[in-house]
Amino acid sequence: MKKSLKKYVTLCSLVLISILACQKEEQIVQETSSSNQITQKYEGVDSDEIKNALQHYKGRETEGNFIGRVIDDNQQPIAGAIVTLGNQQEITDANGIVVFFGAIVNENFAYAQASAAGYTNGSRVMVPTGNDSFTIQLFSIENSQIIESSGGEVQIDTEFGEPVTVRFNGGFMDENGNPYYGAVNVSVNYLDPLAAETANTMPGELYGIDANFQEVVLGSYGMVNVALVGSGGQNLQITNPAELEIPIHPAQQATAPSQVPMWSFNEDTGVWFEETVAYNTGSHFVAQVNHFSFWNCDAPFPVVNFDATVIDSGTGAPLAGLQVKITYGGFARYAYTNSSGVVSGKIPSNQTMILEIIDECGTVIHTINPFGPYSGATSITIPVTLATAPVSVSGTMVDCSGVPVTNGYVTYKNSAGQLLGTFIVTGGTHSYSGAACALPLTVILDGIDNNTGQAVSTTTVIANPTATANLIACGGTPSEYIRYSINGGTIQYDILYPGGGIQPPNSIGMYASNPTLGTYMYGNVVALGTYPFDHSLSIPALAFEAFGDVNGIDPVATTGTAGAIQFTITNMGPVGTYMDVSFSGNYIDASGVLRTINGDAHIIRDF
Repeated sequence: MKKSLKKYVTLCSLVLISILACQKEEQIVQETSSSNQITQKYEGVDSDEIKNALQHYKGRETEGNFIGRVIDDNQQPIAGAIVTLGNQQEITDANGIVVFFGAIVNENFAYAQASAAGYTNGSRVMVPTGNDSFTIQLFSIENSQIIESSGGEVQIDTEFGEPVTVRFNGGFMDENGNPYYGAVNVSVNYLDPLAAETANTMPGELYGIDANFQEVVLGSYGMVNVALVGSGGQNLQITNPAELEIPIHPAQQATAPSQVPMWSFNEDTGVWFEETVAYNTGSHFVAQVNHFSFWNCDAPFPVVNFDATVIDSGTGAPLAGLQVKITYGGFARYAYTNSSGVVSGKIPSNQTMILEIIDECGTVIHTINPFGPYSGATSITIPVTLATAPVSVSGTMVDCSGVPVTNGYVTYKNSAGQLLGTFIVTGGTHSYSGAACALPLTVILDGIDNNTGQAVSTTTVIANPTATANLIACGGTPSEYIRYSINGGTIQYDILYPGGGIQPPNSIGMYASNPTLGTYMYGNVVALGTYPFDHSLSIPALAFEAFGDVNGIDPVATTGTAGAIQFTITNMGPVGTYMDVSFSGNYIDASGVLRTINGDAHIIRDF
């Protein structure tokens, strides 16, 4: 997925911010499909107050490794989605996967956000356990309905017959607060509160801050996302209250109260916030709302942190990919065990619940009833007996030189393409343990070495019930990169967020990042040829403003250095083709040390 000029400027800024530690705002605002900027500005919600309240509950800062997957409405991976987590930002690869190493989060709260052009934003909140996985599903905004800015009504059907209805009273504004007149594209998505897939499609977690700024866990009666886009593609918000009707699930109608708090999702903080009240009409909860994003009809409960490790009762091996369902008071919560067999999150305190563990075939293989009540943070281990022997696949993962991979991942799928699990590779080995409906089980493995951009050739093994898969991440050069060797050392690759282009008449920019830093090259020439390093561009030249090597670069000191870097432009094609620049010579790093570099940039031109 290629970038627009606006994204080019945004991503270059992000690279420079991460490298130069020159943070101008408390939070980086990205270009997204449903901007949160105007909702927080005009909705009357004080994000700072929510942040202050959360500080009491998040716990101390900690580091963790995370592997995430971003998918669309059809469960297909979304490549090129921007995902932020803690102090890091990554972009999904062709498998929709991102990996975070050493992300700084809080011991009780890790917040991942995802955005991609053409989709609504998504997010996930976790209680980290050290090596965690998450899935975020984004809604496409292509199938929208159109109303006029003077007002109108939009309906969508639900699986159980009753529709979601949104009634607009007219009055819209753009991202800058200016009045908007014209056609309004309205995208509405309903989330079934009792469906297992809602765990991946809803933002954050069923966790919020109430009107008294106390933390609560939520029991949902249904969620709705509404995205508003103008005829020019601009994000919109309402200026007059709208009416929102959310159907009550048939299984909840008998116990649904006469009124229930309405919560909006606050993207700044990652939690639901209590804003208004919805009233029960018998078939729907109806509320007046003064902005649109995600809305949720929920009953609040006091909260405790919880984690469980699910293991095979016979071998003690952790079991990945099992569904864990917790029900209480007519509500349901779902999660899936990660590669360590762990689920974690926030559950109601002092509530008697039911916990069920469900295998890949949809069979309940273990039940705890009653489960709880718990009055404080709880960590338990749950041994289960599988219908078949537990499946395990393990082995090594090395690079082209046979060196163990230390920054990569492996995915495991069955023959139908269903994702069974993922594994973060940090020590040259990988493993998966899970359940199977029947033996033998065909397991298909793919993987990436993030340090080199090299892929594992797709490998298929037959687990009956075990299999060994020794993987080599040597499947070719990435399609876009900036690579270089410092002082004759190992070649380093910057392959994340690749992009670049030409601003007429002759301003050139190229950039890419690695998991921690990034490189930005710029210049004032586009003709093929060889040019010197000059940070001020006082002559026809190119330069590095920022550099992905851990030692960085001092562009001012490098200019004029004996034997300074020379750039050679070998290809500068039209948009959609490659820009190729090689470079070599001396430079001064950020600590004043003279170093040599030899490398090249191979980037698809975006504009």
